[in-house]
Amino acid sequence: MILLMTSALLLASQLVSAMPFYQVARSVPSDVAHIAYDNASGKYIAYNRDGSIASSCTRLASQEVSALPGWAQIEQYAKSQWGTGNHQTVTNPAAFLDQPATACVGGSTVAVEVDGSPTCISDSAETEGKLTGTSGSVQLGFQQGFNNSASWTVTKSSSFGVSVSVSAEFGIPDIGGVSTSVSTSTEFNNSVSQGFSTSVSNMATQQLTLNAPDGSTCSASFNLTTCNTQGSGKVRYLASGWVWYMYNKKTQGHFDWAVNMDAILPNEDDRSSYMEFTGSMKGISSSNFVGNCDQPGCGGSG
Repeated sequence: MILLMTSALLLASQLVSAMPFYQVARSVPSDVAHIAYDNASGKYIAYNRDGSIASSCTRLASQEVSALPGWAQIEQYAKSQWGTGNHQTVTNPAAFLDQPATACVGGSTVAVEVDGSPTCISDSAETEGKLTGTSGSVQLGFQQGFNNSASWTVTKSSSFGVSVSVSAEFGIPDIGGVSTSVSTSTEFNNSVSQGFSTSVSNMATQQLTLNAPDGSTCSASFNLTTCNTQGSGKVRYLASGWVWYMYNKKTQGHFDWAVNMDAILPNEDDRSSYMEFTGSMKGISSSNFVGNCDQPGCGGSG
């Protein structure tokens, strides 16, 4: 699930008290339609209007804003407005928590790319269970479809939200024709050498009806295809919200001024940093089930 963390993760352990809901709501992307609260985990879960889980966010620390690709533009804007007097650059100050600075995993699905050609092995297999029928018909249940599992390692962390756990929706590609392109959500840690996994399956139980003479032992054979390949991808972290300039002396009548990053840096590339990952994927497909019995004149179809 895409989880919007409460105090421990949203504030990166900087605050102890639980964050009020209105502050959580201000931290999520604007296209979020509704939010649920998980009492068991103490985490908020945000959803888009179509029911899909939204991207997750973490508070952007003061020292992290200087890592923005467009940070020099923010600095220049502040100097042009309020001069070069002594000041502190602060994000999420206690007095203005309703105007936060956040780093959110990009709202679009994280694309996983296949690196190289998959290695696939196809073979015939037989159901483990066999049924002995009476004169008439018997039914065999079987699983048909595919599953995809992958193990990933972070090779480069984003400069935002380092060592903070968030979640995202990952687009899993078809591997060697054994599946279709699907998506799944998972939680991960933005830290080099940290591992995480993805898993998705559309296996469904089917029934195979066999015409079986009395006492005939029946089973089902099927095609089993297994493909392995390497993959990689990038998770986009997008900074948004307010950077506060807190001056030691009043400038233009005030001590504290805030710069809206979204307005000063409308090009999202100037507010982005990427986590990179690589790993291996495995796809398994079972199909083409055919019924077999140990006496002539029997058989069936699913």
